[in-house]
Amino acid sequence: MPNGLKLFIMGAPRSGTSITYYAAREVLKLPGPGESHVVPIFAQMMHQFFQYVTGFKGTANKPGPLAGELDPRSLRVAMQAHLRAFYQSKFKDDGFVDKTPGAEALTSALFVAETFPEAKLLATQRTGIEVVQSFQIKFEAGFEEACTAWANCMTALQRATKLVPQMLVIDQFDLTNAPDDIGRRIAGHVERPEVAGELTAFFRERRTDKTSAHDWRTRMTLDQTTWTDEQKRVFRAICGPMMEANSYPM
Repeated sequence: MPNGLKLFIMGAPRSGTSITYYAAREVLKLPGPGESHVVPIFAQMMHQFFQYVTGFKGTANKPGPLAGELDPRSLRVAMQAHLRAFYQSKFKDDGFVDKTPGAEALTSALFVAETFPEAKLLATQRTGIEVVQSFQIKFEAGFEEACTAWANCMTALQRATKLVPQMLVIDQFDLTNAPDDIGRRIAGHVERPEVAGELTAFFRERRTDKTSAHDWRTRMTLDQTTWTDEQKRVFRAICGPMMEANSYPM
């Protein structure tokens, strides 16, 4: 199998990023550090730099401080070169899989695509009801915090797919219920069609989220939860728009 594949996996926590990462490690034989969280640091620094410099921009009649003359584009190029050098120092030319769940990673999708134009980007998604329930159990998070985390991720994913249309998006529901299709789609996306069967077998046999007890052949609905009426109201208010945008049942 040829080396050199760079694969970035992102998505909401508890949406399938882990099992997809393990598939990349086992089937695609890509080295990876587990969770990375590297790229969002660079993207956030770039964003803060741009905002800070913009605040110092002057006008033709009233020049601003010297800081306003700093060029964000030049810094972006330098930061991207530094980021490429960092990954090169860690993985040489053997390729790698980088998994970073969360809204910040999804917001960084364009930065990733511009920094590593040869890389493949893959995002996972899952209905908010299942994510919120799993998120609360896994991270002992508050209900509103879990709802906000999912909604922010889905909003960031919506924007990312517009900015980086070549990114592959898969739904965790299909990992269980349509492994043949997912295996073919991922294999085609990373240009390794010969591993489609292995990926299919992997997703058919594995499942990393063991916190959800519902029937994985169907999407969980509000009636299947033990949430209070107030929690259901909060969920609809925070997550309802993204649930509707993705045709997820409530």
